[in-house]
Amino acid sequence: MKKSILFITSLFILFAGSLAARAQDELKAFQDAAGDRAILYRGKQATRYLFPYNGHPFWRETAFQSGDICFEGNEYHDVLLNIDASDQLALAQLSNGLFAISLSPALTPSLTMGDRRFVGVGPGEVLPEGFYELIGNGPEQVYMQVRKTLTSSTNSANGDSIGYYDENYRYEVLTFFAVNKAFYFKDAAGNFSRIRTRGALLRKFPGRRREIRQALKDLLDTYPRPGFETYCEEFMKVVAP
Repeated sequence: MKKSILFITSLFILFAGSLAARAQDELKAFQDAAGDRAILYRGKQATRYLFPYNGHPFWRETAFQSGDICFEGNEYHDVLLNIDASDQLALAQLSNGLFAISLSPALTPSLTMGDRRFVGVGPGEVLPEGFYELIGNGPEQVYMQVRKTLTSSTNSANGDSIGYYDENYRYEVLTFFAVNKAFYFKDAAGNFSRIRTRGALLRKFPGRRREIRQALKDLLDTYPRPGFETYCEEFMKVVAP
């Protein structure tokens, strides 16, 4: 019996070692293929979630989008990017789509994905560490952070918890990525304060309340049930078109 256990254990160690070696070979080949962007791709291999779950760990969409990124003081353009909202790491992918490299927010002060702009905040700053989407083009802005937490529940989480309604939601799978969004207002002087309600945001512009309310009424009428994120986006368009 002891010999059998020892044999199985040895096989497991050999198998695990083989996987680790193969992953290292893949990572080296990936980095070698980076060419003149080699520095950008010297990070760690991004987390692979190799178990069944509902939802996804990414900021908004599972697909990588072309954008620009500043990493360790260098600018890189037309890179395939995404954000892991669970680990709060930026992800950079080569065009072959094999896998991605993860980049910390402390080393990634800014990036874009399509027309969306993000900033990375490292430890010890005013805002909690992680990535934030910038809402607004004026001196005042809203910083939105999306955090996803791997969670298990016997109740259905389809809808708000995973961030959208999935027609292919697997109800037999109990693990899912729960979504939490936090919003911070940055005033023209660069001071931050957390906002949780529409009224809190409106109070940041005491001299323009009537004007903003009227403009928002017309804009938000086009949405069936606008959430707070949509409200912030439309609000900041009114404040600084």
